[in-house]
Amino acid sequence: MRLSIQLLFLTFVLGPVFSHSAPQPKTTLESAPLEDQDDPSLKNIDPYAKAPPTFWLGLSIGYSGGNYLERDEYEQGPFFALRYMPLAKDDLPTWDYQVEVTQDNLIGLTLGHRWYCCRLDPFNPYARLAAATFLEGSGELGGFVEIRRWRARAALGMGEKFIWEFGTGLSVTGPDIYAQFGYNFAF
Repeated sequence: MRLSIQLLFLTFVLGPVFSHSAPQPKTTLESAPLEDQDDPSLKNIDPYAKAPPTFWLGLSIGYSGGNYLERDEYEQGPFFALRYMPLAKDDLPTWDYQVEVTQDNLIGLTLGHRWYCCRLDPFNPYARLAAATFLEGSGELGGFVEIRRWRARAALGMGEKFIWEFGTGLSVTGPDIYAQFGYNFAF
């Protein structure tokens, strides 16, 4: 410990004695004048800019009615839906994947495709076609292959952040109608 303190002391005391400055005040290198044009590699970049979103995640609630299963009942009630929508080149989703849970604990799985009629930010009206299936817990995995649980849906909707959608569906067991509204989170 004593040796390291003495070496540290000698370094600070004797170090400035042996240091020297440059031997000549001028350099021999030729300098080139700067151009008036901006360097393309040094463009102004906003350090606070975020990366553009790549998908939307929609949370929505709705009300639906329909003969979802092979029962002869016309079930209706509220549902909660979670919709994943990857964004296409024009920053609008064309495909979407939805999971919904109905009042009777039926799980609906939906794959949909959208067509936009015009670009009216933030409304963006669209038409949507989808294929959906509704599963019951007691049906287990057999619900995927049972044709009576599948249905084709058509809907009209609008919205970018806030979404409104009204549609109808048709299957072997009968029709259904639904309306949902929600909010899309950009990620």
